Amino acid sequence: MGCEPAAPLENALPAPVELADLNPDPNIVEVRLAASVSTAEYLPGKPADVWAFRDASVAGSKGTIPGPTLRAKVGNTVIVHFINELAEPTTVHWHGLRLPNAADGSSSSQSKIEPGASYDYTFTVGDPGSFWYHPHVRGDTQVERGLYAPFIVEGGTAVDVAADRYLVLDDVKLSADGKLSTQTDNLDVMLGRQGNVLLVNGRKLPSLEVASGSRERWRLVNSANGRYFKLSLPGAQLLVVGWDGGLIPEPYKVDSLLIAPGERYELLVTFDGKAGDRLALQTSHYDRGHNVPDPGVKPLMNVVLGAARKSPPLALPTVWRDLPVLAPTTAATAVRRFVLKELETPSGVVFSINDEVWPFNTPVMVKQGDVEIWEVRNEAEMDHPFHLHGMFFEVLEVNGVPETRRGWKDTANVPQARGTTPGILRFAVRYEPLGMWMFHCHILEHAEGGMMGDLMVMP
Repeated sequence: MGCEPAAPLENALPAPVELADLNPDPNIVEVRLAASVSTAEYLPGKPADVWAFRDASVAGSKGTIPGPTLRAKVGNTVIVHFINELAEPTTVHWHGLRLPNAADGSSSSQSKIEPGASYDYTFTVGDPGSFWYHPHVRGDTQVERGLYAPFIVEGGTAVDVAADRYLVLDDVKLSADGKLSTQTDNLDVMLGRQGNVLLVNGRKLPSLEVASGSRERWRLVNSANGRYFKLSLPGAQLLVVGWDGGLIPEPYKVDSLLIAPGERYELLVTFDGKAGDRLALQTSHYDRGHNVPDPGVKPLMNVVLGAARKSPPLALPTVWRDLPVLAPTTAATAVRRFVLKELETPSGVVFSINDEVWPFNTPVMVKQGDVEIWEVRNEAEMDHPFHLHGMFFEVLEVNGVPETRRGWKDTANVPQARGTTPGILRFAVRYEPLGMWMFHCHILEHAEGGMMGDLMVMP
């Protein structure tokens, strides 16, 4: 008798939706994208009104959370015909991508796209890696309501894996009826909105079946407004192979991995167990400041080991990436200092960079091609993930401890101050793309509350 088919998993992780490429030219990816009103069931049987991206080339398509994946190859020209179907202005920011200033989608690079209006984003992708896209207008509200999606650029070193998955980590603050909470309290502003339901690809505690003895590639992004995820997967081997800027030269093993808001990591996950074993992807407490209580270990996703793969995975590459060095070679390299502060006032918390509150700030003026060191000093009593648009940087040290691993970042955590001692992140950056770019804390309530700045790259 034949084998009985495996029973379907309860609350299975949904298959990804991808934007349809409308252009027959293999060197061009052309899509239609809309920001729309939609619904999602974060809690079974309790639909919530959300905002979500949808494939506008498909008649009657519904917005999904996360939105449809945009996939391209290194060297492709990407054309995105975007329409705003919301009742308020928005934009699309292509987080982490190095592209022309006019396509960045920030408040410093384009006008807001009004309701019913459209905008064409055109750019060429030059870096393989895992990116994502989201609005840069009222980001604390629009991202929280569901406007975020993966962007994958294929290329670089090939790795033999049984599956290549993009996992978007998030949390949402829900009322008892399953709808998104409309209440924003002082704690939400201070910490970034803290959700009471954790999500992987828009689902609460989904299940995923993997082949026992297999190896998978997991691309991870933290799209939450303010939550830090400290991930672990007991029973599996985790090898970090990529950061924000794509593959790193020397992968390294971890038992747990901290991902701050806006960061991306790529893992090779090896499942050495036998068919029938059950594992749990989980997150544990991270002391991000302000005496946030430890809620204990929280499960994010159930992983069920199925039948073994027909053949074992091939050997890993011996050379991963020849990464150009951004770090300066002379002690005379200019150092720019940025001080992050938060101040409680009778009217609320004020967040600032160098005592300036965006949008009432003075742009930092730099010259294209220069390499400089940024010293970001955190005088606040909580961590702040620092994001720079349009270019990658190389972390040199954190709190005086040299960074021994090499890789490119566009978002990095700045530790909290301890008493009168600030947390300090130092990184090297080469100014390449011309135009006005933003830098800011990626806790979205902090960015919208003033912890943003502008960087003008001049010829």
